[in-house]
This record gives sequence, C-alpha cells and structure tokens, in this order.
Amino acid sequence: MARIDDGLERTPQASALMWTWWLYKISILGTFWLLRYISGAIPRPRWARRVIGAGRRRGMGRPPRELTPGESTLHFFGAELRHWRTVRELSQAALGLRTHDSGALISKVEKGERFPSRELARRLDEALTTGGALEQLWPQLDQERALRDAPPSSPADSDESIPGDLGLAWSPTTAATVEVVGKLWRADVERRPVLVTAAWVASAFAEPVREWLLNRQDEVLQDRPGRAVGQSDIDALWAMSEAFTDADQRLGGGYARVTLMDYVNQIVLPLLRGSYTDAIGRDLMAATARLCDICGYMSFDSGRQGLAQRYYIQSLRLAQASGNRELGAGILADMSMQAHYLGNTAQALELATAGYRTALDCGALSTAARCAAHQGEAYALQGDQRASAQACTVAERTLDRAVSTGERMWVKLFTAEHMAAERLYMARDLGRHGDIQRLAPAVLADAGGMQRRRVVCTTVLAASYLPTAGNPHSDVDQACEVLNQALPSLGSLHSARSLERFNAVRRALASHASRPSVQDFEHRFRATVTAANTRA
Repeated sequence: MARIDDGLERTPQASALMWTWWLYKISILGTFWLLRYISGAIPRPRWARRVIGAGRRRGMGRPPRELTPGESTLHFFGAELRHWRTVRELSQAALGLRTHDSGALISKVEKGERFPSRELARRLDEALTTGGALEQLWPQLDQERALRDAPPSSPADSDESIPGDLGLAWSPTTAATVEVVGKLWRADVERRPVLVTAAWVASAFAEPVREWLLNRQDEVLQDRPGRAVGQSDIDALWAMSEAFTDADQRLGGGYARVTLMDYVNQIVLPLLRGSYTDAIGRDLMAATARLCDICGYMSFDSGRQGLAQRYYIQSLRLAQASGNRELGAGILADMSMQAHYLGNTAQALELATAGYRTALDCGALSTAARCAAHQGEAYALQGDQRASAQACTVAERTLDRAVSTGERMWVKLFTAEHMAAERLYMARDLGRHGDIQRLAPAVLADAGGMQRRRVVCTTVLAASYLPTAGNPHSDVDQACEVLNQALPSLGSLHSARSLERFNAVRRALASHASRPSVQDFEHRFRATVTAANTRA
C-alpha cells in the first residue's frame, strides 16, 4: 500500500506534511465516533450516565415549559401529569413505554399543547397509579376543547412581526415606550406564543435599573390630535387599578387577567393616543404604569414569567416618564419578588436595594419597608441568617415610622400584616421550622379574604411538618391536616404560583402514600379541583 511519504525526501517539510495528514485522519475519525456517542449509537459507560443524570437533576437540562393551571383545564391536566410523572421518577419516554404511546405525545400533553383522549387519560392513570386523578379531569377537558374560542380577529397591523425581545429594552422616549406597551398589550390579548411563552431573562433587568437610578427627565407627549384626556379619566384609571389589585390579592392573578387585558386595550390605549397637557400627561403615564405593573404581577402569578418581566420593565419606564418615584420603587419591589421566586437571589437583592434607596429618597416609607423585607428574603434564600435578620429589623423600624406619614393609598400596600407574612417567608427560606409553626397561626388569622396569602402561608406551614433532615418538628399527619385546611381557598384561587408551591408539598408527601392521612388528603384534593373545574 502506498504511503503519503513514499518517494519524499526525509526533510523537515516532508515530515510536517506527513504529520498534518495523520492529524487530519485522526480528527475525521474522532468526529465520527463522537457523533455516534452523542446520538446514543455507542452505549455510554455507567459513570457517564451518572454524571449526565446528576447534571439534569441539578437543572442543567432544558427547564420544563411554564404552565398556567389556574386559567386552563388543559394546563391543569398537564401540571398534574407532570406532578405524578415526577413523583414516579419517570421520564416522558419511559412513561410512553408503559402506556404504549410516544414520548413526544406525552410531552405535548404535559406542556398543554394537545388535548388527551379519555383512553390516554385512563392509561396514564394506570401507569402512574394515580387512583383515577387524570381521567377524572377529562369531562372538563372535553368541554373546554368543544368551547374553545377561535383565535380572536386581529387588528389591521397584527400581521407585523413581533420581535422576541419586545418589551425587554428601555425605550429612549415616552412616545417609543407607549408604542411598545401597546404592542405588548395587543400581543398578549391575541395570545402570541412568542411573548406568552417567553422565558425570564435575568440580565434584562440591568439596563432598566441603571436608567432608573440615573433618573433622566422625559418630555411627556402633548398637543397631539385625538380625544382630550382630563382629570376624570385619570381618576377612573386609578379606581380601576385599585379594583384589579383587590381581585388579584383575593383570588389570584389568573382571575381577572383577561379582563384587565381587555380594559387596557379598549380604554387605556386610546387615552395614551389622545391629547393632554403636560400635567395630565404625567398623571396618565403614572396611572398607566400602575396598570402595567398589575399586568406584570398577574402574569407572574399566572406562571407567565417572561411576559411579566416585560410588563415590569415597561411599567418602570412609564413611571420614569411620569416622574413618580414612589410608584417606581413599588415596581422594583415587585420585580425583586419575581426574581426571588425564580431563585435568582443576586438579582432579587439588587432590585430590592434599588427600590429601597428610591423609596427613602422620595419619603415613601412603607414602600421602603417592603423593599427592605425583600432584601431580607433574598439574604434568607442565600442562607445568610444574620443579614436577613438585619434587613428584617430595618423593615420593621421603617414601617413603624410610616404609620404617621401621608402616603397615597394606591401605593401603600405594605402593612404590619404583610410584614408578618414576610417574616414567615424568611423563616421558610432559612429552614427554621419551629419559627414557621410559631408565626403561621397569626399570619393566617389576619389573612381575611386574601385567598392567595392563605394558601401560600398554609403551604409554608404544612412544609414545616415534612420529614426532612434536621427537622425535629416533622409530622406527616399534621402536614396533611394543614393542607386540608387550605383546600376550600385553593378551589377558588387562580394562582399558578400558589398551586406549584402546594404541589411541591404534595410531591414530598408521595413517599408516604400508604398512610391513611395522605390518601385522604389526595382524595379531597382531587374532589376540590374537579369541583373547581366544573364550575369554571
């Protein structure tokens, strides 16, 4: 066989050519075997499978698609399927093998992209031994599929391309901000997937926070053709913002979110395109900022994290245009709360600190107290007990000073009852089970008609009774009893965030499924959600 170096004089140049040829052959063969290894054609050794599996468990794989179980029976079915599959420690492909379906079909049903048949629901129940929990939801699924409205008619400009980063940037002018907000509202009401299913981007908050702290002055739009906007219009917007806030606090973000989107598209957007004086214009921007902030919070509570982030950024930009610093501080507190929920403690701390400084500068002491409490929560999630306690002390002292101040009611949303709930959440993040059980009864007694707070605080209390390492207060039966007390509130609540925390405790109880208390709780839970879906 002829070789590449045959007939060549043994010179440095020839040797270099020979080595280049062999390296080329080795790289081709290496690439070929690597591709076969990645595709699975070559079995991985056990150590590699363990490393890859551990990485996926730590969250290195693609995160599951966010669901909104409080707004859709289809999404609730998907959330329940994901819950039971996770409890049984099965992949989608492994579950498909048990039900004789493809893993792709399981994935689409779990993500709320396809309605399951009754037969599939029954097979899933059998494979996951749920006791009929999934098939029990099928009548409501069938009704939802039959009554699902056709996609709403699009406005004249709806064929325009919606960029995936719409709403993430800080617009340079008020006019550009108004246009971005209008596009966000329209895309939301039209259920554009590029935004409704968008992911949360941690780095997207950097520019808005920097621009907010720079506090540049804006020129508000005025002397434009269109309907004249007056003080009565502004008063109506503030009244509606209070009504939507009350609905959100009592029944969850999913309860009135669709109604809010209709309101801002049909009422608020025409006002933004009307004519007004500079003073009315700034008040209009402030009221719109508050409504946009509520859009963000409702989206956050409904599980639409990327969309919520875009609303928060634009609401902060509108607050900047209005010159209303205390409102902006409250928006920063909401942004910090979302970052904390998503586990990004550094971002949560940065946002809470920016809100705290802003609130102190403008004398909004109750908002400053709220931001200090969010700082404490971020420190608690980091495991820094000392810093968390210091922030909690600052929040309490600031709140005591706020009692005698004259803050406007539409921004004064942080009270002593809220502070007590924040202390409870800090105890949760620090793993202080005894403190949770000591603080929770008073917080629940003050919850009143706030169903979301009642469910969240009850879930925190139930989790404190779970048998975990180093928990001397564990009691599975008591955990079930506490969860049972939350079921009436859960049945009327439209909060994907609260349901997810509730389901986290359910998953922890799955290892005790043989206990009568756990079986009784699961039976009551299924009855509650079935009744709620039937009413919906």
